[in-house]
Amino acid sequence: MTIFWPRVAVLGVGLIGGSMAGALKKHRLAGHVVGFAPDGSAQEALQLGLLDQATNNLTDAARAADLIVLAAPVMQLPALLQDLGPLVANDCVITDCASTKCSVIAAAQEHLGSAFSRFVPGHPIAGSERSGPAAAKAELFNGARVVLCADERCDERALDQVAQTWTAVGARVSHSSAAQHDRLFAVVSHWPHAVAFALSAAIANSDVADEARLAAGAGLRDTTRIAASSPSLWAEILLDNRQQSLRAAHEFRHEFDSIVAMLERGDKAGLERVIALASGWRRGVQEPTIFPKSL
Repeated sequence: MTIFWPRVAVLGVGLIGGSMAGALKKHRLAGHVVGFAPDGSAQEALQLGLLDQATNNLTDAARAADLIVLAAPVMQLPALLQDLGPLVANDCVITDCASTKCSVIAAAQEHLGSAFSRFVPGHPIAGSERSGPAAAKAELFNGARVVLCADERCDERALDQVAQTWTAVGARVSHSSAAQHDRLFAVVSHWPHAVAFALSAAIANSDVADEARLAAGAGLRDTTRIAASSPSLWAEILLDNRQQSLRAAHEFRHEFDSIVAMLERGDKAGLERVIALASGWRRGVQEPTIFPKSL
């Protein structure tokens, strides 16, 4: 049976929220999609055809919603959940799209009251270095992976409904604990962004910064593509998942320092060993269409 939501409120209509709103409309999974954003971006999303209604009033957005999708930046979510708590209708299902999960779950438990059992923590592994409603597209989640981090406190029906919704917009659903999610994505996403930022900043501060823009080949462009991402968004993600990001940083530093030491002593065999290990691991990275059901 196809999932259908009579009224959906999308709170935050940038790249992810706008794309989710557009996907719900494209696949006819919602009767009415209202977008909320206090900065006016909801009006832009409405003009782009991603929404049926735009508002900067949270009460108007959440009133009588059957599904609420939290797609605001992660550090805005505690305050948003606090304001949202008294507004959630009976039987309304709530989910989120944040890149970190432990802090969001804690805030939801604190502020949603009895509705917390219907909160399904989620993380769509989709996006780009672009941001805002203009970057949104209804096809963003086609073939993408979505990790749901529900535990035993989550209502099974709500979990099933959210999983069905993501599947219906083209995503592939996996499940994980929140702690394992935050550890894993510090390693595969959060710290890699920091590395790309650091590399790009080092070049930007060098005496060949201008020439490097013209000389950069595919290798540097591929390595630093994500460094063009939103500064505010990624500062918040790194800080919110600070402990796991720092753990990943220490592991990276060990390998980086080893390579520096090998260069200093001219150790070709040592360099070949670490490059072979890295190369072998990278060749084994799965294509984005292959996902485990659990992490």
